[in-house]
Amino acid sequence: MRDVAKKANVSIATVSRVINGDGYASLESRRRVMHAADELGYKLDARARSLKLDRTNTVGLMIPDITNPFYSDLANGVLTCAKALGYHVILSATDEDAGIEREYLDLLMENRVDGILAVPTGKNIEQWGEAITLGTQIVLLDRKLTGLSDVDVVLVDNVKGAYEATKYLLDLGHQRIGILCGPLSTTTGRDRLAGYRRAHQDSERPIDDELIYIGTFKRESGYQGAQKLLSMINPPTAIFAANNVLGEATMFAAREQGKRIPDDFSLVLFDDVPWASLTNPQLCAVAQPTYTIGFVGMQRLAERLQVSSNEEAEARETILQPELIVRRSCAPPVRPRN
Repeated sequence: MRDVAKKANVSIATVSRVINGDGYASLESRRRVMHAADELGYKLDARARSLKLDRTNTVGLMIPDITNPFYSDLANGVLTCAKALGYHVILSATDEDAGIEREYLDLLMENRVDGILAVPTGKNIEQWGEAITLGTQIVLLDRKLTGLSDVDVVLVDNVKGAYEATKYLLDLGHQRIGILCGPLSTTTGRDRLAGYRRAHQDSERPIDDELIYIGTFKRESGYQGAQKLLSMINPPTAIFAANNVLGEATMFAAREQGKRIPDDFSLVLFDDVPWASLTNPQLCAVAQPTYTIGFVGMQRLAERLQVSSNEEAEARETILQPELIVRRSCAPPVRPRN
């Protein structure tokens, strides 16, 4: 420990607090200590330490979908920060299923993880509350849980992102803008729909409720919704897809119907995933600081885990800002073909 302290340029007491997980040490001190210990080959008997301190230096990460590039980028941020801070991460995917979420929550609790980071389904409020009551530290990512106030939350301003995307289409002259939205049981679904509505209200444009399709954030839902919107007698001249998967599904539906973007309708999606700039045309998208959501979330969880058990950590909500990336998938509406 003396060698680690010297290499990390901290006190032996700081090394002890970091290694044993007992007491406060800044995130920068933790990073230097863990890096120095790794370089010096300093090893601990993890089982003995966890039994003694009731700590495992393991956290759980629950995301809806490992194939969605948004969540893989978010997970990368968590993993990078966790490695720097000396934590191991158990990853699970819920497939937006409340039952699967409950199973994984029970499993993580049984494995005595120190804390859990989660993109929640929007359900299982009682189970999450029980986990907090039992002393598990929770940090929510990307979404909030209504009624659960004793947790940190890291997310983007979804209302603002959806507002800017819809307002851009309105300013281009679109009168009929369809939206493919996720479940309203999630704050992402509710807030993105709210941004869509607010943009219409501020622009004094009426909303045709037939242009609002509420489904899931999954591909099949997006495909069905896009097929419905594009097959209308008076179809929308633009579509706002509330995540990247729904946007991808819209492109498949359009191709099947022989419709071109932006000649027949404009398309903007929420999530500037890598493939959005590789399509032809490149897609207009709301960019999120996805990696940062995961990284900051892990920082918040580590800070919570450093608080003494007889202290209460103040719940914090961190809202990051999205950015509308304008590309060639959006254009002023064209007159209907004769």
